[in-house]
Amino acid sequence: MAERLTTPRELLVARLRQMLWIERKLAYDVLPRLRQQAHAPDLRAGFGRHLLETESHVSTVRDVLGDLGVPAEPEESPGFRGLVAEHEQLLGRVAEDDNLLSDLAHAVAALATEHLEIASYESMVSLAESLGEEEVGIRLREVLEQEQIALEQVESSMAKLLAEKVESARL
Repeated sequence: MAERLTTPRELLVARLRQMLWIERKLAYDVLPRLRQQAHAPDLRAGFGRHLLETESHVSTVRDVLGDLGVPAEPEESPGFRGLVAEHEQLLGRVAEDDNLLSDLAHAVAALATEHLEIASYESMVSLAESLGEEEVGIRLREVLEQEQIALEQVESSMAKLLAEKVESARL
């Protein structure tokens, strides 16, 4: 069992370690797979763009942990593991030849992940700033802003996919 948290600083470090785990899973497993599986060029390109950003997020979170004087040891995130399992379950229920619906399932999973990341970074920025760790807060806010842009891009891709699905249903 993980150590008991007794201070806001320990909570910040625990969340950073979970984000390190999440960002690593995204960069080295999830996003490359989604980019490969996506059929819509816009969605595939979006996954590729965010993969590059996510690789830099891994470095940023690792550096922030170092700046706080603690080892950059990833800590598993049960929440993210659940999102991945949910996506795999839903994707398994989509017909293999329904590229549009599988892309929509990928977009839904990406939206859920972005919301998780945004909520996590918002809370870590607040914790860092309240602890007087202004530089840490600034660096985490930069990542937060990139995550917010990624969310907007996924929402745009999903709107295009939904419009295409509605149009194809009319034919």
